[in-house]
Amino acid sequence: MTAVIPLGRLEPVALRKAWPNEASNFTPWLAEEINLAQLGDAIGIQLELERVEKEVGSFSADILAKDINTQQWVLIENQIAPTDHSHLGQLLTYAAGLDARAIVWIAETFREEHRAAIDFLNRATTDEFAFFAVQIELWRIGESAFAPRFSIIAKPNNWSKQAQAVKQAAEGELTETQKAYRQFWSGLIEKAKDRYPALAARQPYKGSWQFAERLRGGNPDFASNASFPWDRSLRCEIYVAGTLAKAAFRVLRDKKNEIEHAFGATLEWEELPQSVACRIAYYMPGLEKCSDKSHWDAQQEWLLQWWPKLSDAVRPFVQALDPLKLEDDGTTSSEDADELTVAAKA
Repeated sequence: MTAVIPLGRLEPVALRKAWPNEASNFTPWLAEEINLAQLGDAIGIQLELERVEKEVGSFSADILAKDINTQQWVLIENQIAPTDHSHLGQLLTYAAGLDARAIVWIAETFREEHRAAIDFLNRATTDEFAFFAVQIELWRIGESAFAPRFSIIAKPNNWSKQAQAVKQAAEGELTETQKAYRQFWSGLIEKAKDRYPALAARQPYKGSWQFAERLRGGNPDFASNASFPWDRSLRCEIYVAGTLAKAAFRVLRDKKNEIEHAFGATLEWEELPQSVACRIAYYMPGLEKCSDKSHWDAQQEWLLQWWPKLSDAVRPFVQALDPLKLEDDGTTSSEDADELTVAAKA
C-alpha cells in the first residue's frame, strides 16, 4: 500500500505581521537586492537599486531603480494597504519628475478603478512607457517562515514578448566575468536537484552571489546566499537585513555554540559595522577565482555539502525570533536568548 504523504495548507498572512510600518519596514525590505530581484523576476525587468526615498521637489518617491538592460529609470511606489487616489497621484507626479520609463505600483489589493487607471495609462502612452500594478502577498504553511509573492494585476499589452526581446539582446552583451558567474551558478543549480531543492528552483545570477531561499521574511529578513567575491574565498551565508538586523544578529550570536554544533563547524559572525545588514558565513579555504574553471567542480561540491547544512542549522533559531521583542528597544536580553534556544529545540 502506498504511503500517504502529509501535505500542508497554504495560509495567507497579514502584511503588517512582517512589516508593521510601510516606510520604516516594507520599503527597506523591498530595497534589499534579493527582494528587488524577486520583484524584477515578476515584472520581467532586471532591477538595480539607485535610491530609497528619492527626492522629487518637496516630495520623495519610495524607491528609484534602474533597468539593468536598458539603463532607464524604474519608479517603485508601494503601500501595504489597499490602493487609494493619493498614491495614484504620487505615482504620476514622481514619474514625471524623474522621467521614469517603467512605473511600478505595489499594494496589498487594487481597487477596480485603480487597476483600470493603470490599464488606461498603458493604452494611452507609447511603448517606451510601462505601468505595472503589483499585488504583494504573504503566505505560510503551518509555522513556516513567511513567503512573499508578487502578483501582476495590470501590465502593458505584449509586455512578456517585449521584455524577453530586451533580455535576449542584453544577454549577448554580458562581460566575460558575468558570463563566468552565470556558467558557474548554472552548473551548481543543475547539480542541486536532489541535494538542495530550494537552490534547484532558482534562476542563475550573472553576478558574484546567488540566492537560494529565505529562512524568514519581513524585518528582520534572513536570506540564504552564496557569494564569490574576487578578494575573498567562496562562501555560503545567512544574510540578515532590515532595521532590526543588528538586534536579531546579536541574539543569534549569543547562541553561537548551539548553532555551530548543529552546523558541524565554526562560523564567521560578521556584524558589518558599516552596513545595516549582518552576515553569518562559512568560507571555503583558498582564493581561487570563478574564472578558473579547473576548480569549479570542487567548489560546487563544497557548496552543495555545506550550504544546505547552514540553512538547516540556522533556520529553527531564526524562526523562533520574536521581532516585536527586538523592536521594543533595539536589543534583546540574555533571558530572551534563552527563550530562543528553548523555542528552537522544540
